[in-house]
Amino acid sequence: MYWLLLVPIGLVLLYLGLAILTDGRYFGKGLVYRLYDTFGPEIFDITSESDRWRRLGATLNLRGDERILDVGTAIGDLPISLAARPGFRGQAVGVDWAARMVAAAAERARRHHVADRVRFQVADVRDGLPFDAGEFDVVFCLGLLETLPHAEEVLADLRRVLKPGGVLVVSLYRGWAALTAALSYAWYEEHLSALGFRDLRTAPCRRGQDVIIARL
Repeated sequence: MYWLLLVPIGLVLLYLGLAILTDGRYFGKGLVYRLYDTFGPEIFDITSESDRWRRLGATLNLRGDERILDVGTAIGDLPISLAARPGFRGQAVGVDWAARMVAAAAERARRHHVADRVRFQVADVRDGLPFDAGEFDVVFCLGLLETLPHAEEVLADLRRVLKPGGVLVVSLYRGWAALTAALSYAWYEEHLSALGFRDLRTAPCRRGQDVIIARL
């Protein structure tokens, strides 16, 4: 009879998993936001993907003097990893809507001795990015656009803060991971082209996730 208890427990875990994967688009954003803000800093700090981000930086042929923005930065693993690359003399900025995430990112930057080259601030991309037009050479937005109801508006704001000739890097899910993602390559191609981006190309990122690299 104990196996009967596994059914409701399994359903709850499935609910939470789908809610997190879709940022609550279909399963309740309030719950996801609470989980993200409460448990996110500790969960994200378990491992680092610094090698992955350094490889991505090499793919982008970063010179080291760029102004970089990471939207939806969580605990700042991406900008911290890029700022820690030898010869980096630019400025990296990470934004996230969760104050606890931003505080954890700032502390992490201090631990990695890059606080002079990386800063973090609370900002909800749905309310518009708190930056002037043309501030950044490179903008990353990974795993976020797919979760938003008006992704095209956010995409336009990402383009706004890029300098002429700047590079935008966004995520493109594939395989099973694409079942929870709403944005296809065709969607990106249509909207990025309309915003003036050219030379779209893809590069591997994670298992089940590539990135689209687009240049103005």
